[in-house]
Amino acid sequence: MKKKLFSLIFAASISMALLAGCGGGQEAATGTEIKAEGGTEAMPAGEEGVLYSNGGPTEFFETPWLNPGTYMYNKTLYARLLLADENLSPISGEGELASSYEMAEDGSYLKFTLRDGITWHDGAPITAEEIQWNIEYALKTTVLNSVFRSAFEAIEGSGAYLDGSAEHISGIVVDGNTITLNFDRVAPDALLVFTQFAPLPKKYLADVDPVSLQQAEYFQHPIGSGPFKVEEVQMGNYTILAPFEGYYGGVANYKIHLNPSAGDSDPNFVTNAKAGKLDYAYTKNIADVQALEGQSGITLDKVDVRYTRLFYVNKFPNADGTPGALSDIRVRQAIAYAIDMAAICEGVMNGAGVPANSLTPDGSDKVDGLNNYDYNPEKAKQLLAEVGWDSNREIKVVYYYTDQATQDLMAVIQQYLAEVGIKMNASLVEGDLATILWKAPEDPVNGPRAVDWDMCYAANAALSLHEYYDRYATGYSINSHTPGDPKLDELIAATNASADAEVQKKAFFELQKYENETLFEIPLYYQPIYLLHSDRVEGIEAIGNPQFNFNWGVQNWVVK
Repeated sequence: MKKKLFSLIFAASISMALLAGCGGGQEAATGTEIKAEGGTEAMPAGEEGVLYSNGGPTEFFETPWLNPGTYMYNKTLYARLLLADENLSPISGEGELASSYEMAEDGSYLKFTLRDGITWHDGAPITAEEIQWNIEYALKTTVLNSVFRSAFEAIEGSGAYLDGSAEHISGIVVDGNTITLNFDRVAPDALLVFTQFAPLPKKYLADVDPVSLQQAEYFQHPIGSGPFKVEEVQMGNYTILAPFEGYYGGVANYKIHLNPSAGDSDPNFVTNAKAGKLDYAYTKNIADVQALEGQSGITLDKVDVRYTRLFYVNKFPNADGTPGALSDIRVRQAIAYAIDMAAICEGVMNGAGVPANSLTPDGSDKVDGLNNYDYNPEKAKQLLAEVGWDSNREIKVVYYYTDQATQDLMAVIQQYLAEVGIKMNASLVEGDLATILWKAPEDPVNGPRAVDWDMCYAANAALSLHEYYDRYATGYSINSHTPGDPKLDELIAATNASADAEVQKKAFFELQKYENETLFEIPLYYQPIYLLHSDRVEGIEAIGNPQFNFNWGVQNWVVK
């Protein structure tokens, strides 16, 4: 009866669009073709020798240091020191700007040797001194990916450089065309960082205040070192990228035409695809995929990535010192049992969402045997009874997505929780979200809380597993929700204690078990990405997470 009741609620109150994704985001991608050619609707022909894509700039080119591969131009205008495969695992041996690299077994140093003859798009040589300048300059900006920052701050002498007592980072040593980074602590993602971090030419940015980097004139027409260069920009209208004749890995025989849009939120995705003006792009919207069913000349691949929707759970005491509503593990477990995420993913999202039992998506990086918290309202009621839950108590839930589907989802979850005796008040928050959502208490162990909510519906798009979990450590700058927990701190520290990937994996397995048991956050579902390419494009060999950079060989594609 209850299943039927909620099915009726779904039908009445939920739109069939998949919740839109939020920026940036993240790894361990696998591809499965979900739609194929053969429909009755003809595919219009695009201009010969031109690949059409989206994610073109509307006001400026976004710096590649924040969301390193969200936009097509970030993946094509800039080269990186190293290369990653389609699963974002660093490729050993040869790099991109680096002809080779060497990493100490204990992670104490990382040495790069630059290729001979590499240049920026304007013909100027790329030097090891510029790589040093990029790392130092990036640390003083406000648009640096948190995984990058963590790795750079692990370089010996970074603290003295940042506090102004040293002119340079002492742990960066340049010798001709080699550059060595000496670490004073383990930087577990160092290799991954340099598959994503794009050096920029110093001469265009040296006089720009690092705090104002994104406002620099450079980002109206950036000069990079990747396989394509900017040929023409009609900001907010279109952008043309041309092959860079000096790219070490080969020269493309086609140009790229970019339509302006946010990287993963293109309102013209379907229209342009059907008009033959979209040859390579991605979407997180299942409605886009459904609208292209039967469209000839188009292939869509479902790519599983590190993108998790969740409830952040505020466990700090209230402002008056009373315990938070969700401070007891059993209440959090009751909430997990009360929500039928399998029904939501299947009935609302048409199977596009995958129910989550951890921040870590399914795959080799996740430990086996986790509790799925399958829908069990009776179990939820039992746990609440053990706690002595007051059915008149109301929990405050906030969200920051403005789409109707999010509001509908909140309404459904409210109904689920009401069925087990939990009152929920959900509201949209706007304004200074950094303060409203992530302001940490002065006392990171005892509180009281510095934000006014019990649960926050949000997403985490992670470049690495460390980006998923580090924020729950005691005293982390944006930890507004999880009081200091020695066991949790110990488990998080263990994941950061070694540069060895297998050692890290075992440590993450132990952390995932603790996460699954204590629910210091409540994972809801994983959201895949759908990668589109048209039949006009040949030579695509690797399918990976399009929000990041991997060895995709774009300069070797052939466009009919």
